[in-house]
Amino acid sequence: MNTPVPYFFMSYSREDTVLQKKVLAELRQRGINVWVDIENLIPGSPAWEREIERAIRGATGSIVLLSPNANNSEWVRREISFAEENEKTIFPVLIHGDEDDSIPLRLSDHQRVDLRRNFDGGLDELANALQEHLGVTAVHPVIQKTQSSSFDPSSLRKFVLPGLIAIFAIFCLGGFAFAARYVYNNISTTKAPGTITNTPSDTDVITPVITDTAVIVPVDIHEPTGKIVFTCNVAGDEICIINADGSGWQRLTNLQSASSYSSLSPDGKSVLYVNSKTGKNEIYELSLQNGKTKQLTKLKSDLDSPEISPDNKFILFTNKGFNNSQIWIMDREGSNPHVLYSAPGRDAHDAVWSPDGSQILFAFGNGDNNKLYIMGFDGRDPRVVNKKPGRKSSMS
Repeated sequence: MNTPVPYFFMSYSREDTVLQKKVLAELRQRGINVWVDIENLIPGSPAWEREIERAIRGATGSIVLLSPNANNSEWVRREISFAEENEKTIFPVLIHGDEDDSIPLRLSDHQRVDLRRNFDGGLDELANALQEHLGVTAVHPVIQKTQSSSFDPSSLRKFVLPGLIAIFAIFCLGGFAFAARYVYNNISTTKAPGTITNTPSDTDVITPVITDTAVIVPVDIHEPTGKIVFTCNVAGDEICIINADGSGWQRLTNLQSASSYSSLSPDGKSVLYVNSKTGKNEIYELSLQNGKTKQLTKLKSDLDSPEISPDNKFILFTNKGFNNSQIWIMDREGSNPHVLYSAPGRDAHDAVWSPDGSQILFAFGNGDNNKLYIMGFDGRDPRVVNKKPGRKSSMS
C-alpha cells in the first residue's frame, strides 16, 4: 500500500506569480513538497473550486504568500478561511509590500516569515519550520562511533539461563507428543470386514479438515452519476456545469456582470444562480433544455444562496438587508417571497434543505462567530447543532 506523500498547499495572488514561482522553486530545492493550483488545474477548468478544496483538505498545512495583491484577493481569503475551517496550520510568508497593506487581520497574530530583506535566510527559516511541522529535524545528525561491548557476567543469568530452560521445555513437549502418538497407533479400532457406518459413535475419532474459504468483499465499482454546477472564473465569475465523473464541462453563462451561487434543480432540468446586472443581486433560472433565462426575483436587494426544495416546490435564499441577513422563502416560480427567519442584529444565511425537505440547516451569528442551526419548515424554534463556529452549511 502506497503512503501518500505529505504536501503543503500554496495560496497566492496571480499578480505575484513571478515571486511565487521563485519561492516555489527554492522550497522544492530544500525538499519541501508543495501543491500549486496552476500546475494541477487549468484556470476556469471543470471543478476548479472543488479541486482547490480537496487539495486543502489533504494538505499538511497551508503556505500563504502575503502582499497587497494577496490581501485584496477574494480567492486568497477564501483559501485561508477554508484552511482554518479544516484546522490546517497556516504559514504566512511576507513577500513584498508594507505589513499594514499586506497582512489580513485574521493573520496578524500569526508568526510569519519575512522574505523582503533576506530572501535566502527567510526561505531557510520557512523550510525548517515546514520540516519541523512534518516531524523532520532540520539539524544534520552526528554519526557516533560504536563502542565495543565488554563481557558482563550478569548476561549469563539474563539470557543463557532462560534459553536453557526453554530448550528443556521443548524436549519435554516433544517426548509427550511422541508417547501420545505411539499409544494412539496401538489402540485397536478394527471393524468387521465389509461394515460401513455413516453415524459416528462415541468411540470414533473424527479428524477435522480445514479448508480455505474464499471471502467475497463487495466493492462499489459504480462511477459517480449526476451533474455539478459551480462558479468558474473564466472571464470573470460565470456559471459552469460538469458531469460528476469529471467529463462534459460546459460554460452556461457569458455575461458582463458576475454570476454566482448556482444551484441545480432536483430534476436536473434547470439551474438557479445570482447575477448583478440590474445593480443588485437577483435570482435567475436557466433552463438546461432550451438555454432560456428567467428572472425569478425583483426585490432590488442583495440576494444569494438560492436552494430548491427536494419536492421542487419552494426556494430558500439569503436576503442581505440593511441591518442583517435573513432567510427568505418563495414559491418555485418566484412568487410570494417573504421572510422565513430573522433575528435583529444577527445574520442568518446559507440555508439548505434536509433530504426530505422537512428541516432547514443554516448559519447564524456575526462575522466569524457563526454557528450552525437547524429548524423546521415552519421557521420556528431553531436549535444549535454545533459549538464550533462555521460559515457554510450543508446537510445530507
